[in-house]
Amino acid sequence: MLISGKNKFVLSPFTSEDELKKIVIENPNYFFGSGSFCLPKEIISDSDDFKVFTDGFAVDISKRQWFIVNTTLSRHNVWSHIAPKVVKQLIAAEQPTTKQLLTELIIQQLQKNSDIMKKFSDEGYFKKDEGAFQSKIRGFLGEIFENTPLIAMPIDSISNDLRDWAAALKANVKLCIVKKYVEDNNSENIIYEIPENSVSDESGDGYVKNKKIDKIAKDAKLQNTVLDRLTEKIDVSEIPY
Repeated sequence: MLISGKNKFVLSPFTSEDELKKIVIENPNYFFGSGSFCLPKEIISDSDDFKVFTDGFAVDISKRQWFIVNTTLSRHNVWSHIAPKVVKQLIAAEQPTTKQLLTELIIQQLQKNSDIMKKFSDEGYFKKDEGAFQSKIRGFLGEIFENTPLIAMPIDSISNDLRDWAAALKANVKLCIVKKYVEDNNSENIIYEIPENSVSDESGDGYVKNKKIDKIAKDAKLQNTVLDRLTEKIDVSEIPY
């Protein structure tokens, strides 16, 4: 519970994943770093190549990091819903065509979005000659997309299953808890609590840096449980978009 004067705000559930996604997409600096911007589903949805990415992407050009954005709610099952969806996204993200399409989409956004253009200007990229500018941007983004994307997963709470799965995944995962508080007797007044550390920071309880299984599973029984879950056969072709 939060108290502000005589006002009381009570911890409340999100109405939907879309509510959580809206907070993330509208506040990229708080989640992905000061040099970041988002390409939400609404922007990438025109291409069939991106239909597997349910929320979109983020890029932090100052830290040369890119993210698959995957907002979810803790009520979803880790093994039947979250894990197979992320695996399919990682496979798609590694395709050269995906990276090329992302590069061209960002260049298009530079013509339309002054906020994104300012991010690149702050890094020393100025549009003096259009051809030379685009060539430099393609090269710069190509270097970023050579890195494995970080899975940014804003969520309302973290289960043990989710933490174990994230720690065993090859890609690094940032489990970022976002909390919602609603004023008592005034449901229109809402406060969202966002972690101080962005998902690009290798710190905080929500950052899962993947190492050996024995680093996250202290006893043999838990290790076997994690490994059994990870080796279950998952048919990613049946995952709904």
